[in-house]
Order: sequence, then structure tokens, then C-alpha cells
Amino acid sequence: MANQRWNLVLCALLWFTTVAWAEPYVSADGRFSADLSSSTVCSTSQSESPVGAVVTTVYLDRQPGRFLTVSYTDLPKLALLAGRDRIFDEARDGMLQQCSGSQSSWQRLDSQTRRLLYTSPGHRGETIFRLEKFRLYVIDVRSELAVEPQMDAQFLRSFKIISPPAASAPAPKEP
Repeated sequence: MANQRWNLVLCALLWFTTVAWAEPYVSADGRFSADLSSSTVCSTSQSESPVGAVVTTVYLDRQPGRFLTVSYTDLPKLALLAGRDRIFDEARDGMLQQCSGSQSSWQRLDSQTRRLLYTSPGHRGETIFRLEKFRLYVIDVRSELAVEPQMDAQFLRSFKIISPPAASAPAPKEP
């Protein structure tokens, strides 16, 4: 009887620990959730572009053998006049330059989504670019070659937009 109670307590403890650990990281400002750890660091940067200032927010989670990143950029409306393909191409080129990477594959998944596979010294990487209204999400995983690729795929699948972004939409004017 005592063994059954301990088994039940142990099972309950394992279940609650697993449930708590499995909760995704949620960014209310970023309007997304993803499997990032609680040690994720957030940073923001601003750069100038021909169509105005562009602000990018980056969530970086450094794990043993891998870097998990979710970033988003609120694009000025004028940026969309150049076309989606140009936005995606410039984001891809920036990603490859940043990590000294070499493109292995570039795919159009749908009108709003592109997928990049790349290699960089000692690493393999995969990036999903997702354009939602005026916001560009970049979900990236860069792993040492010894890390199991299934872990990378699991992280990319974990990304969810939790509410429709209204980024860069004009703010309501106060009367």
C-alpha cells in the first residue's frame, strides 16, 4: 500500500514538473509564444532605412550547443510598397551576413512565409520568416552539428502568433 502511494505521489510530481516546464515562453508585446527558456534575453535596436526608422526586438535563448531566436520588426507601411519578396530577400541576406552563413535552401512556404536553411562555421541553421500585416517575425535556430535536428524542428514548430499583430498601424489620435 505504501509503495502505491509513493508511486502516485511520484507520478503526480513528475506530471506537474513536466507541465510547468513545458509551458511556452509568451511575449505579450511580441504577440507570440515559443519554446524558449526562462533565461531568454530580450533586446531592442533601432536602425534607419530609406523608409524611416525600423525597430527590431530580439529574444535570444542560449542553450548548450544551440541558439534559439525569435525576433520581430515593425515595418513602416512604405516598406510594403517594395513588395514581399524584397522584404524577405533583404531579411534573408541580413541573416546570412550576421552569422557568416551560406545558404543551402530558400523556400516559399506560402505568400506570408519563407524558409531558409543555411550553414555557418561549425553550425547548421534554419530560419522561418513570417510576415503578418506590418510585422516581420524571424524565428531562427542555429545548432552545433552534433545536436539532433529533431530538437531544431520542435522549436520551430513551437512558434505561434497569439493575436493578430497590428504593428505599425496608425495609432488612434487623441481628441
